[in-house]
Formats: sequence, structure tokens, C-alpha cells
Amino acid sequence: MDSNDDISQRIVGHDKTAAVSVYRSIMQAIKDGALKAGDKLPNERELARRFETSRSTIRNVLAMMSTQGLVTRKVGSGSYLSENLEQQLNVTDRPVAAWHQEVPTYTEILEGRLLFEPMMMNMVASRATDEDFARMRLHLEGIREAQEWIIYKEHIYAVHQAMFAATRNRFLIQIFDNVIADRRAVQYDGQHAVHAAVSSIVREQTLKELVPLVDALEARDGKLAQKRADDYFTRILVSLSLYG
Repeated sequence: MDSNDDISQRIVGHDKTAAVSVYRSIMQAIKDGALKAGDKLPNERELARRFETSRSTIRNVLAMMSTQGLVTRKVGSGSYLSENLEQQLNVTDRPVAAWHQEVPTYTEILEGRLLFEPMMMNMVASRATDEDFARMRLHLEGIREAQEWIIYKEHIYAVHQAMFAATRNRFLIQIFDNVIADRRAVQYDGQHAVHAAVSSIVREQTLKELVPLVDALEARDGKLAQKRADDYFTRILVSLSLYG
């Protein structure tokens, strides 16, 4: 068995019918130590065969992991887990899946948002004004400059709130107002002290995902924005299932 076959066998084991399942399988293998920094992944065709899915699904998963800095894609050579894999995993803002009696958990909220928020991006792309985009950019800069964890989290939610406001749909706006109220009620499940310092590496990783989403919206490319939003929420939800 060649090295590609060996690695492929190690990442099989979960539902293989959608990108989230493939992504979760690979991330679980990394967490378990079956896949390590520098390992070469099988090519798209082989991964698609192993996971019984399409090459486009595999391509989307690899693109998402590349955006996160977890995979390096070399033209003519293939895809490799990044040499600084551990560092990239450690900078992720890993949420806490705490249980709450009074409000929905973060997992419950994300599951609901993933069902409709990516599709909402088409509405945002078509209805947002220059003022809406300016507000999104303002809070993206707030993420970049935030020194305290709670301020960092507030700016992340403010970016999304600006997107909801841009729909001009009062029902959607009301939904997100409730989401923010629930998250504030538990101080965003603070795994850090609310006034603890947040590193520039964590902030830059967040911007690496949110800035391209806003770029797509401002370009009025609803389809691309939908994909980027879907990738963003999927990554967080999978992180919850693995590390929460």
C-alpha cells in the first residue's frame, strides 16, 4: 500500500456524504494524531473515492482548510497538512459548548444559523448599501484592533449584525437581535476572562475568514458569499463537535 492509500485509510470513518463530514473526519484524524504536520493528503480523485463523494466536495473541503492555514496546496505536487499545523490549530477561537437552561447553547444557535444564514447572503448582496458595507468594514477593523476578548467578540457579532440589517427584513433583524442577547447573557461562553487579552494571531485568523465574506458581498456576488458563509459556520460547528 502506498503512502496515499495509508493516509486515506486513516481519515475514513465518519459519514462521507457532505463536506462537513469529510472535514470532520480529517479534523478528527488530526486531533487523534493519525494525521500530522507535513503529511501529504491523497489527491482529489482518491479522496472522493474513499469518502464516496464528489471531487467538488473534496475541493471545497481542501479550500476551506487552506483558508484556515491547515493545508498547503502545491501546484503539481498535491495538498499537504501545514508544517505549522499545531500553531494554526491553537490560534483558532475555539468556542465552548456549554449547556444553559435559560438560553440556547452556542451549538444550537450555530445549527440554526447554518440552515439559513448562508442563503441569506444573496439578499444581503442585492440590498446592502454603501453605508452597510462601511459598517461591516468598521467592525472588521474593530476585530483587528481589539485588545480584550469581549471587545473582539462584540465586533465579530457586529459584523454579522450589519449583514442582517442590510437585508431590510425586520423578521431576520429581530432573530439576530435575539441571538446577540442570548450570547451576551452568558458572556459568549467565555473560555477566557472577558477582559483577557486576545492575541493578534487569533484576530488575524478571524479576519482571514470574515474579510473575504464581506468582499464577496460588496462585489454583489451572492453565490460566492453564500459559499464563504457556509464554510465559516461549518468550520466553527465542526470545531465545537471536536473541541467543545
